[in-house]
Amino acid sequence: MASNNTSKEGPTILWNMLKNKKVKTNDGKTVGEIKEISQNYLRLEKGTFDKEKYWIPKYLADAFDGEVLWLLINEDDLKARYLYGEQPQAGEYTKDFETFKSTPTGQKATYSVDENVRVVENYKHIRDPE
Repeated sequence: MASNNTSKEGPTILWNMLKNKKVKTNDGKTVGEIKEISQNYLRLEKGTFDKEKYWIPKYLADAFDGEVLWLLINEDDLKARYLYGEQPQAGEYTKDFETFKSTPTGQKATYSVDENVRVVENYKHIRDPE
């Protein structure tokens, strides 16, 4: 049986169970904790007083390893595109998703846009450079 990059086989976890979990980019950088989960976005916060706030689309989630939600993009891309104070409008989500799917990363991605995200074991050992 051929491998398919868009396969969602294997265990999954509900998005709402990820509240307060850490989030790391694909280059191993911790970018915050999940503080809110909406239909299309996750709100992350990092810091104590002058908090960085991100509204990231769910399609950027790669997998959850039991402790950390891993993203498909690196820290620089995240800061450049998703550092928001407020949740983006619904129309922006669709436009951004179509744009992302055309990128090299987006073309290789497995998307988790329903109520679940995939769970993998030992993800940290694959991605985390530390």
